[in-house]
Amino acid sequence: MQNKLAVFDLDDTLIQGDSSVLWTQYLWDKQIITDPRFVEADKQMMAQYNSGSLDMATYLRFSLQSLSGFSIEQVDLWLDDFVESMIVPRIYPEGIRTIEQYRKQGIPIIVISATVSFIVKKIAERFAADVVMGIDIKQKNGGYSTEIEGIATFKAGKVKRLLQWISHQPITDAYIYFYTDSANDLPMCQFADEVFIVNGDARLCQVATEQHWAQYHWEV
Repeated sequence: MQNKLAVFDLDDTLIQGDSSVLWTQYLWDKQIITDPRFVEADKQMMAQYNSGSLDMATYLRFSLQSLSGFSIEQVDLWLDDFVESMIVPRIYPEGIRTIEQYRKQGIPIIVISATVSFIVKKIAERFAADVVMGIDIKQKNGGYSTEIEGIATFKAGKVKRLLQWISHQPITDAYIYFYTDSANDLPMCQFADEVFIVNGDARLCQVATEQHWAQYHWEV
């Protein structure tokens, strides 16, 4: 029996903007972080991400220092407020409708993102996703460290993590629908059975045209 899976990238696909950048902005606005270098690092991260040159581990080692000394429980409280105030207004209604169409067919919803998993999981609750994967961060002394745990869900890592998950399910033949905005997800695009581009970047749109993948423009 063939199992169908609907897999969605998160940032700029289901929501307008990058949740990692928005999270740093939230921490800055709340004066939880006061060092402008963290905001600057996110700007550099986005430029490198968009060009495909980002070293994710190096970026996270710096960025996650901003949470040093804070408990997981405290971060969780901030995340609740962050999602409500900064993410909910940025959710694409078309994304909600698309997910509902798959859900009516009994197709599991998977959100897989190159953002740290403690942010992705909070946001994905709003989509009632069945499975959520982000970059897992090792915990240390009741808080978050700056080190990645396991396979990072970035570029080809998304395919590896999805295959890892599938290998533990009663699934023998998965048919995968995949939605994304970024050329960083080309490995997943090549892996999926059907690809849908949402507000795609220039590099991805060029490939999408060549591959005859469906392209959509979603707005808040």
